Amino acid sequence: MHATFHSHPNLDGSLEQPPTAEDRRRLRRLPLFAGANDATVQDLLARTPINVVQRHQLAVREGAVPNSVMAVLSGRLALSTQMSGEQPIVIGIVGREEMVMPGAAIVASPYPLSARAIEETRIAVVPLTDLWAATERDRGFAMDLARLASGEWQGLLSMLKDYRLRSAPQRFAAYLVRLAKESGRAESGSVEIELVDDRKTLASLLGMTPENLSRTIAQFRDRGVVVSGRLVSILDIAALAAFAGV
Repeated sequence: MHATFHSHPNLDGSLEQPPTAEDRRRLRRLPLFAGANDATVQDLLARTPINVVQRHQLAVREGAVPNSVMAVLSGRLALSTQMSGEQPIVIGIVGREEMVMPGAAIVASPYPLSARAIEETRIAVVPLTDLWAATERDRGFAMDLARLASGEWQGLLSMLKDYRLRSAPQRFAAYLVRLAKESGRAESGSVEIELVDDRKTLASLLGMTPENLSRTIAQFRDRGVVVSGRLVSILDIAALAAFAGV
């Protein structure tokens, strides 16, 4: 089967490549394909190019109408919004093997946020026309799309609860606990983790100023949390989780 690639105007000047064998393995693990049959997966992968987005380059512009569903295969994107004359506010981070605002893409509504590459990022771009054709043939794949949209909504509710119910120090603590969990660290005792975000990005993500984040980091020494560069040493991860309420 020959690949049929499409143009994708939402990606600013990115370099388009065919998927590698590793790209295909990562794509197969996406929740997008959890219930799809093998024929659907193979057909879509044959029509899915990989776009390489350089650091600081926009992958998605807020307000653009999607013509594809996108997934990050490597690298990371910061999801942000911006008021006129103000600095961008980071709302979330999309990392490896995660979808880029799939709810907006599935219903073809304008993207609510921009997505900018924090580092060089490889993005799989699955055209919506191919997705809709696949849903007509594969009921399991159609259900995957519905679950994706529902999961994104649940994630937004979780984020709103985080901002309304937790103080800024608790949000920082919850971030550290989630990072430790995602890194496969123990749930009790001392752990060491590495921050994946620079302090400016992290402060924006947590709804703090960089100055407030620096003060919070200094205060967390009393909780047994020492930050040196990007390395974080946590004396008692369970106690930190209890403080964060997670």
